[in-house]
Amino acid sequence: MKWVLITLLPIILVAGYLFGWRIYLLFLIAIITAQLAEIIWFKCLKKELTWDLSAIVTAVLMTMNLPPSAPWYFPVIGAIFAIIVVKEFFGGLGYNFLNPALGGRALLVGLFFQDMFKISWPAPPFASIAPDVVTKATPLAQMKTETLSQSELWQTFIGFTGGRIGETSSLLILIAFFVLWRRKIISLHIPLIILTTVGIGAWIFAGDGTFAPWQTVVGHLLSGGLLLGAVFMATDYASSPSTKAGEIFYALSIGCLIVVFRFFGPTQEGVSYAILTMNCATPFIDRVLRRRVLGEKKTLPFDLKFRR
Repeated sequence: MKWVLITLLPIILVAGYLFGWRIYLLFLIAIITAQLAEIIWFKCLKKELTWDLSAIVTAVLMTMNLPPSAPWYFPVIGAIFAIIVVKEFFGGLGYNFLNPALGGRALLVGLFFQDMFKISWPAPPFASIAPDVVTKATPLAQMKTETLSQSELWQTFIGFTGGRIGETSSLLILIAFFVLWRRKIISLHIPLIILTTVGIGAWIFAGDGTFAPWQTVVGHLLSGGLLLGAVFMATDYASSPSTKAGEIFYALSIGCLIVVFRFFGPTQEGVSYAILTMNCATPFIDRVLRRRVLGEKKTLPFDLKFRR
């Protein structure tokens, strides 16, 4: 967890630089709320609290899925739901079958749909106020009708673009991916398969030939929450399959669902929904694709039991 936080720190700093210092307050509120929720839960159950930093990681990732203009109570509601309901109700760290950060975001989308999809663009560096909500489309929304120019792709790559807090810099997320993979904290194949699948899907559905397919592919890989979700959320060991074959199927399915949501869904983004859907399918995947010991009795694929 320590290295996950280390790799997330530059993304947090850049987010504050782009969207204003109040972004740091949102992170602080989420972290304090998540940690207090976990402490209270353990006190109520009379258990000893393990300071594993998982609550902080959940709070940070959930906040990265918020719009920069989010009010202070968004991280409070999201963090409490993520820690108490999504994580602790199912046994705590290692037993939750959904990604807690995405679970918290899903609740906020259900409660505050319009506010969660307000688009903000960078304010003056370290501005003291929230960034203005503007009508200009995000790169992902823009690609519904046109492609991105090379300069727009570059700005999306380094982070000077509109969107949610965690969509600040594709470059920093890719660096985080490399660091976490080299330290063997996350698998290499889950993010790569997701990105490859989305890239192939974007190339297939690139349009009528008016725009260069490569620009559409690169635009879809860099835009929205794809990189953040593929690197930090789809790789969550508790909510992803436990076998390599399962991980491959899981990642491939997430990529296909993202393509379906982006090109045929009502909204431009679909990363969180794709990951949560496959989180729910993980017990089934483990049941079907796990290795059986020689002589073990076969069971039906739908005879599911959550891992404990």
